[in-house]
Amino acid sequence: MNRYICLSLLCVCLLSCSKNQEQSFTNKDITQILTQAEQAILQHQGIETDSMMKLRMEYYHKARTFKDSVHMYRSHFYLGSFYKSRGIYKDAMTEFERALQHISDDGDSARYIQTKIAIATTEIELGNKYKAADLLLDTYKIAQRNNDVHQLLDINGNMGILSLELKKYDDAKQNFKTAIAFVEKKHLIEKNPANYVENYINYHMFLAKTYYEEQKHDSAMLYIDKAFIAADFYKDIEGKAYLYQLKGKTQTAQKRFAEAYDNLQKGQSLFETLKNEKQRSKMLFLLADNYVQQEDYTEATTLLDTLEIRYANQQVLLDDYHATLVLKADLYKNTEQFQKESEYRQKSKTLYDSIHDTNGEKTIIQTATQYEIEKIKNQFEAQHQKDEKKFYTFLSIAILVIVTFGFLLVKQLRKRKVVKEVVQQKPSKREPQNAIKSDKTVDEILQKLKNLEAQEFYLNPKYNLYATAKKIETNTTYLSNILNTYKKMTFTEYLNTLRIDYTLQRLENDKKFRLYTIKAIAKEVGFKSHGSFSRAFKAKTGENPSTYLKKIR
Repeated sequence: MNRYICLSLLCVCLLSCSKNQEQSFTNKDITQILTQAEQAILQHQGIETDSMMKLRMEYYHKARTFKDSVHMYRSHFYLGSFYKSRGIYKDAMTEFERALQHISDDGDSARYIQTKIAIATTEIELGNKYKAADLLLDTYKIAQRNNDVHQLLDINGNMGILSLELKKYDDAKQNFKTAIAFVEKKHLIEKNPANYVENYINYHMFLAKTYYEEQKHDSAMLYIDKAFIAADFYKDIEGKAYLYQLKGKTQTAQKRFAEAYDNLQKGQSLFETLKNEKQRSKMLFLLADNYVQQEDYTEATTLLDTLEIRYANQQVLLDDYHATLVLKADLYKNTEQFQKESEYRQKSKTLYDSIHDTNGEKTIIQTATQYEIEKIKNQFEAQHQKDEKKFYTFLSIAILVIVTFGFLLVKQLRKRKVVKEVVQQKPSKREPQNAIKSDKTVDEILQKLKNLEAQEFYLNPKYNLYATAKKIETNTTYLSNILNTYKKMTFTEYLNTLRIDYTLQRLENDKKFRLYTIKAIAKEVGFKSHGSFSRAFKAKTGENPSTYLKKIR
């Protein structure tokens, strides 16, 4: 009988080893790991750096490891957005198509429309404008069936951008004006500022760009100023940076050079705050153009030389660098340096030919940045394969050891004396290393947490489990155990609960606070992204922040 019991235990051990990697994580652990990986990306959204590629690849491999369909979709979508922001449109298209594979058969889903719009805008960048138009029309029909106002406005805005690209200015103006009128008529910003403020500002900005292209600069300035009012009121810093850029460019065209210079400098300062190096380079180009039109060639030359250095450091967009070469050639022509003019005309022609093929459509250039991205991508793929190989090697060794041990144990069990000794042996129970040892220790730590709560430590986004444990002079594992035992929640849940309670109390008592955007509220109370704030708010109250704000305003 004992023999069969031992054999059963061996089988259980074997099964446990074969699944050790999966069983080491509970469903809650997996959700937390994937959510943290996603939040790491969202916290840096809009400021694209090479380190963001690493965050996206980490998120992708974690989602693939745990075979989570929703996070697989998001990881591919974020990778596609990253490639698109870097001008690597072919890889962006691949990632968006892969994202579609992780959407259910329901073609009307919001994720489906979101991804199709991303593909359409990428097609615009690739020069496939009519293909993009077909995609936008298809998604518009689906959004109409869904009666989803936000989706319809988003698609309508992209149709306007497409018309602007095709130089169909009347169609573009109609699209943007219709969108603006709809937002204002339905009071959509008052109802849900988080969803509509950014689009509302963008519609004005693109309408101004359309008038600029038609050389109707006064009309362009009218819509720029309207957009500034909204951007100021809702504290949209990034929107203001782009508006300063467009305003300075328009004023230069109006020969209002001093005003243009001031606005371009303000935009330059905001883009520096946002750490957007490529848009900073665009501002430098517009300042150089401002100087050239004033015939101040010395200052213009200094800025253009700076742009060439920045291009070598991958801090200039390809189209902006081409414009830089053309402007420098014009400068040398105006100063009668014809040999240098010829040199830069040739440089600009060579670059133009490398960007466009004989049909005039954009092709993908293997830049130094793309090589670096591919290098990072390959490193993560290699690491993933290495981890899998290590796991299966360990599993093989474990199985071999268990089988050998089992064989030897069964052989020894045949001897009655050994059987008796094995039966008589009892494993000693050891106290867990991080067990809670005394009520006094617990009381001290809970009191220290209470003191921290009184100091509103949770409003500081830098406070994590490690920083909190260090502050109250304990270790992270012991602090987690106390929170789980006495507050019945994880550290993240504990921190989010404090922040949401603070938010609700302040919304009730502070009328000015109620006018903040969701993004501003999230930042004020310690969240690093409005997405994580919205999830925590809904988990606590059962309502989205936008719905709650609508009720109390």
